[in-house]
Formats: sequence, C-alpha cells, structure tokens
Amino acid sequence: MASGARHRSDAGALSLSSWAVTSVSVGMRSRYRGEVPGESFFLAFGAIGLSLAGFAGLIAALERNPADRSAVSAYRIRNIVFLGFGLSIAGLGTIAAYSATGSDLPLTIRTGTILLVLLFLRGLVFETRPGPAWPSERERLTSMGVVIAMLLVTLGNLVVANLGYLELLMLLGLLGPISIFYNTIRAATTPDVGDD
Repeated sequence: MASGARHRSDAGALSLSSWAVTSVSVGMRSRYRGEVPGESFFLAFGAIGLSLAGFAGLIAALERNPADRSAVSAYRIRNIVFLGFGLSIAGLGTIAAYSATGSDLPLTIRTGTILLVLLFLRGLVFETRPGPAWPSERERLTSMGVVIAMLLVTLGNLVVANLGYLELLMLLGLLGPISIFYNTIRAATTPDVGDD
C-alpha cells in the first residue's frame, strides 16, 4: 500500500513537473525571437569565413621560398585571415543583431551592412597603400578601384536596408579572399624565368 501511495505521489509530482516545464516553455517561446530571414545563409557565411581564414596555412605552404617570406606573401596571409574572420563576424553578427534589436529587420540589415563597410574601409585605408606588397602599381590601383566601388555599393544598403542586397554584398565580399588565393596559386604554378 505504501508503495502504491508513493507511486501515485510520484506520478503527481511528475505531472506537476511536466506542467511547470510546459508553462515555462510556452512563456519562453512567446518571448523568443524568430529566425532572421535568410538565417541559414548567414550561418553558412560564418562557416565559410572561418574556412577562408584556414587557407592562410595553404598560402604559407605554397610560398616558393619559405625562408625568405616576401611582403606579398605576408600581405596575402594577413588579408585572407582578416577577410575570412571579418566575413564570419559579418554573417554571425547579423544574426546576433536580429536578436539584440528585438527582431527589427531593417536595423539588423543596416548593422550587417555596417560590418561590411568597416571591412572594406580597412582594406582601403590599410591594405592598398603603396609598398612592397604591391610590386605593380596597376594592380594596386585596380584593387583600390574595386574596394571603392564595393564600399560605395555597400553604403547604398544603409539607405535601402534590403536583405537580398546584403546577401549579395556578402557574396561580393568573397572576391577579396578568392583573388588572394587565385594569385597565390598563379604565382606558385608559374615557372621562374630561369627554370627549364
């Protein structure tokens, strides 16, 4: 009898516990933000950015003369890591901004856009200055033109706050890491003038 009473008492506690969990869950669900539209894109972008940063090791391995690190190699490694992490922060930061702003989509889009603006401004101010990383002035000026164009286009999204536009801008942000990696591969596979 005592075990039967204990069993009924445990069942009552279990149902009370279930009720409490359900009540708390329902209350939390009503306060929990929904997903930012395109959240899977931003999550994937966060992962892609981290993967790009990992390419720095491959760039270092492709260096023809590792004992003599060139300014170009240092530029490539530094920038692919910075751009990779910067794009990750822009992707994941957009999701965090949606939650932090109480699901205010236009403010979230502007926040993600500002993260990209900062990334492009850094490239323009610090990475396109003349120096040993730019053996060709023509390449440097072309890079400056591309960064300025991307910066201007990105600033436009601060006005319109369009989610699709932000996603497109983030994809365009991949041009920097892609061109760095492409130029590294090209340099590593181009035979030296003295090689036969």
